[in-house]
Amino acid sequence: MKVLIIVSLFLMVLPSAHAEISLDVRQAVEKIMSVYYSSSYDKLRGCTLYDDGSEIYCLAPKHYEFKNIEGVDTLYVLVSGDTVEDGARVTPGFGGLFILYKLGNSWVVSASEPYIRNGGAGRSQLIGFNLREVGADRYGWVGKFCGSGAGGQTNCSWSMYAAMTSGKVEEVARLDLDYSYELMSKPSYGEAESDVSINTGGVMTQGFYPLKVTVDYEHGLYDNNYEPIPSSLDKGTDSFIVEFNEQTQTFNLPDDKS
Repeated sequence: MKVLIIVSLFLMVLPSAHAEISLDVRQAVEKIMSVYYSSSYDKLRGCTLYDDGSEIYCLAPKHYEFKNIEGVDTLYVLVSGDTVEDGARVTPGFGGLFILYKLGNSWVVSASEPYIRNGGAGRSQLIGFNLREVGADRYGWVGKFCGSGAGGQTNCSWSMYAAMTSGKVEEVARLDLDYSYELMSKPSYGEAESDVSINTGGVMTQGFYPLKVTVDYEHGLYDNNYEPIPSSLDKGTDSFIVEFNEQTQTFNLPDDKS
């Protein structure tokens, strides 16, 4: 059964600061939607319908931001969509990322990743990503993807998407850092919550600043009544630096942190 994903009309969801969108930008965004997804625009829902063969998605741009990179006007666009009704836990949401530069009176796509399936229950989590300076005159989207298991365990991965020399927007970081679980077979629990920041004062590797990671964690055991055993508590904070790996072309956790 096909699942319908719907988002609000592009111009209706933009912050007030973006109310005066120029005609050339409007046309560039409309072209992105028609070229990469479809020309089927649903006026009632205010979105572009896209059928990937198994699901029907209703997509619209949710965020855009302008930057000037070495004298060139650059436009960053994030597309995202959610389901009208809750889908199955394994049904992904959908989104895309685009980078355009100004050429004369037109905007040209320089890098993109239009097909990012993410989230669950038909809910795209890409909408929560933010554009950040990830290197000198280099910008990328950062945020967290979270999921849950059948037993109630949850986990989150911190991700970064940025343009690479391939001409594509690629996921250059996926750090598995956050989790929460309870085990009844061996009565125990654990949780960790992370904060990841771009270390703009650090030495760049292949154009990327290093990442500063801080993780607050807590682990312990339950007694026969499933009450925490105070003497088993292991609680603390771990901080470390993650650098871009030139061989893997990604940020990788240190061996003792993965």
